[in-house]
Amino acid sequence: MDGKTVSFNYPAVWRVLNAGKPYEPFFWQLEHLHSKIDAGYKRIILPCGRRSGKSTAVVPEVAREVVKPPVTVNGVLHSPIVYIIGPTAEASMRVWEPVWNAFVPSDSGAFIPPLGFLYENHDKNRGVIWLKGGAKIYRKTADDPRSMQGERVTLAIPDEAHDINEEAWENLMPGLADSNGTLIAIGVSKGRGRFRSYYHAGQNVDSDFYSASVPTTANPIFVQQALVAGMKPAEFIRSRFAADLTEQEFRRQYLAEWVEEDGQVFADFERYFTGLGVLGLGPNIMGLDLGKMHDYTVAYVGDIGRQEFVARQRFNKIDYVDQVPRLATFYHATQCRFIHMDTNGPGEAPAEMLRAAGCHIIPFKWTNESKQALISVMVREVQRGNVTFMADDEVLKKEMGLFEGTITSGGLLRYEAPKGFFDDSVIAAALLIQKMARNKGMAQNPIHKPYASFSTVRGKSYIPPLPVPKVVESVVIQ
Repeated sequence: MDGKTVSFNYPAVWRVLNAGKPYEPFFWQLEHLHSKIDAGYKRIILPCGRRSGKSTAVVPEVAREVVKPPVTVNGVLHSPIVYIIGPTAEASMRVWEPVWNAFVPSDSGAFIPPLGFLYENHDKNRGVIWLKGGAKIYRKTADDPRSMQGERVTLAIPDEAHDINEEAWENLMPGLADSNGTLIAIGVSKGRGRFRSYYHAGQNVDSDFYSASVPTTANPIFVQQALVAGMKPAEFIRSRFAADLTEQEFRRQYLAEWVEEDGQVFADFERYFTGLGVLGLGPNIMGLDLGKMHDYTVAYVGDIGRQEFVARQRFNKIDYVDQVPRLATFYHATQCRFIHMDTNGPGEAPAEMLRAAGCHIIPFKWTNESKQALISVMVREVQRGNVTFMADDEVLKKEMGLFEGTITSGGLLRYEAPKGFFDDSVIAAALLIQKMARNKGMAQNPIHKPYASFSTVRGKSYIPPLPVPKVVESVVIQ
């Protein structure tokens, strides 16, 4: 264990898991998987390097799950149900085979698996193992997304999760939500699908998610081999496996690194996250993206004079009726001139409520064309370094890194977040930046590279005067 320790509860069933001997996990398996299950995380996302030891980590968690007692829900008894999932039938076998060998005896009876005392029956063609106590283990493939529907799944383990198609994810996740079940997604640091979205959710964004990258060098076998060869582990892995791969392929496949891919909208933006979130002389304006019960409502306040984000609010699971007083208090506390927000459809009623609370509203009419223009302004201003974001705004930083542009079958450019992730902060930021840019022109940027100013009287938006000061309740600016 390299002298490291992790707080961990060792399940009794693991004492016979390794060919009748106790299971001895690698340190990364304890740190990033087993201890996180103990801690109550329901979504564990692990981009793993090839041969890092992911299969040996999965079987113990299957064993831990299937020995749990049945639970009664609405008068019905439910036993554990485990899905082992792959993008194709062949890929699903990589984890299914070691699980099968842990539970299912040979037809002749010559082979007795370590967990054979739990075995009751199996169907090799259907890919299902029945266990004593009622638990079941299924092999599933994303080639047949509909097979993911219906079951009250308590543990799902997608392998090569970066290649699982969106329809399969959509069919799988409701079953997990129904049982408050656990997802252990394992794959390669590749693609812009739900696997990557969930990975970023696990980077201190969502409390139900945990994510970590596990390079091949986390396997102690390779560490020992590197020691014998007189090399550092990373150098040893590169000498063994990098010859037939591009640099990006090697970094994804063995170092478990996310490498920038085509389609990313924002580039080289991290250096502009230097703001302290301090209110100045202003004038201040607000960009607001209203969320429903599950999406996030995000409000950003920007200082036009400095072209800098100075305050923010972000929350979810609050009804519009309760959101409006909170947003109005925030608006008045930061002395904003107006709110730039989408007033189409569901946004119309909250906009009227905000007007009644003394907020001046500049409407944004949401269409695919107007969204494209909105994001284009944000891309331009970020590329030119005209905007300063708050240094501690990790949510916006992650959303900008994931935000992508795709070409539809009709040839239209579509901007959106990957499936399974949010873009509320990007949209609120874009609404703010569009109005800051129109009212400031091309200001000198935060890294002091001068730009010509193209401001004109006609190019400026109307900024209403500050309202008469009034006493408002205090608000904590996050």
